Amino acid sequence: MANKYITTPIYYVNDIPHIGHAYTTIAADVLNRYYKQRGDESYFLTGTDEHGAKIAEAAKNSGQNPKDFVDGLVPHFKSAWKLLNVGYDGFIRTTDKGHEKVVLEFIEKLKENGFIEKRKYEGNYCVGCEKFVTDDDLKDGKCPDHGKEPIKHSEENYFFLLSKLEKKLLEIIESDKYEIRPESRKKEIVGKIKQGLDDVSISRQAVDWGIKFPGDDTQTVYVWVDALINYYSATTYMKDAPSWPASLHIIGKDILWFHAVIWPAMLLAIKKDLPKKLFAHGFFTIGGKKMSKTLGNAIDPSILVKKFGADAIRYAILKEFPFGEDGDISEEKIKERYRNDLGNEVGNLVQRTLSMIVKYGVKIEKIETLKCDSNNCIDKNIESLEFDRALEKLWSCARKQNKFIDDKKPWELAKAGDVEKLKSVLQSVYGFLVIFSDQVAPFMPTTSSTIKKQLKELKPEPLFPRLED
Repeated sequence: MANKYITTPIYYVNDIPHIGHAYTTIAADVLNRYYKQRGDESYFLTGTDEHGAKIAEAAKNSGQNPKDFVDGLVPHFKSAWKLLNVGYDGFIRTTDKGHEKVVLEFIEKLKENGFIEKRKYEGNYCVGCEKFVTDDDLKDGKCPDHGKEPIKHSEENYFFLLSKLEKKLLEIIESDKYEIRPESRKKEIVGKIKQGLDDVSISRQAVDWGIKFPGDDTQTVYVWVDALINYYSATTYMKDAPSWPASLHIIGKDILWFHAVIWPAMLLAIKKDLPKKLFAHGFFTIGGKKMSKTLGNAIDPSILVKKFGADAIRYAILKEFPFGEDGDISEEKIKERYRNDLGNEVGNLVQRTLSMIVKYGVKIEKIETLKCDSNNCIDKNIESLEFDRALEKLWSCARKQNKFIDDKKPWELAKAGDVEKLKSVLQSVYGFLVIFSDQVAPFMPTTSSTIKKQLKELKPEPLFPRLED
């Protein structure tokens, strides 16, 4: 059996989770459920990023020490994932002692291998991103993600000698030894590497909340370096941990550089295997702006779940637009998906089919094994993270089944006493629903279980009750 190891970024805990976090996490969960359903060994890691200056500042503003502050926020993430039916296998925190130990060992190995050097650095620093930025990173002199001008900052730090790995990194990315997708992201990274790589700071002065840099207590490990190592550290100490390397890192495109360049370079420097694939998805936008806590336009997934249910949210955000692209999302769009795609199409199909089976006393033959038509199989779509296409195939089939019922008119067959044809029609749709309930399971686990239960018991109930206006 294949060993699949799937990760999301570890989320920064300076506030509660929003729908953008949920987007990445649900996608990873769908893939993890899919692999497990087909019999693969699969492990899904998520977690929280808890060190750094922003956390320390937020903790201070709340009147708490940083550890108590993050301890109070982590449950919000775990609660959100539970509400959304996210079944992660491991949840890592950068304050875990096991993780901190591996970070120190990782940095020591970088030093031993000649990739660390102490220097003074001066440049533009974005507090929101917690990173130095160049003029090319800015839009109208401001960070495009946070809408603020960077500050001039100078300090003495330890640097990772990224420039020494430029040629090697370019070769492994161009050859897909480290696969970056979508293809447009790969081209973006290749173009930047060809412009030349500068060495990067991997420590900070005057930041108390973090892991002390090995051999120098006046510095802490840069929060991004600390965070990136989580993917590897989890494999060394967590219960039932997978083996390294990761099969797939799923991230948002805003953190592409760290994952496509700095992370693989760090692994090359300590002679560890690289992850097999990196997929950077697009952003949700509202009114053309990236959804973020900083801009104050984030949507709380917990509120949406209370209104529509977890499976409806999972369906709507993955169906709305291709996973690698940007797209606009809103509560109105989710409501429309709920009423049309879920209620009127699938919900209606299940209820009308089972209701007619019961009403007309049709005896359904036991179905041992059914497979989808090759044209409608969604395996390749899921494995390519084409979630919208996979769902469109499933719903296209559901629409065809509704049309099949409308065309064959089982009610007229029953009235005419054509028992065999009536049974044939309803048995056919019933068989489709057996397949559908399996294929939809990674996306909508509760809906899948409910359909299976109704198919077994022949007790139809609305899958998606009418919404209150």
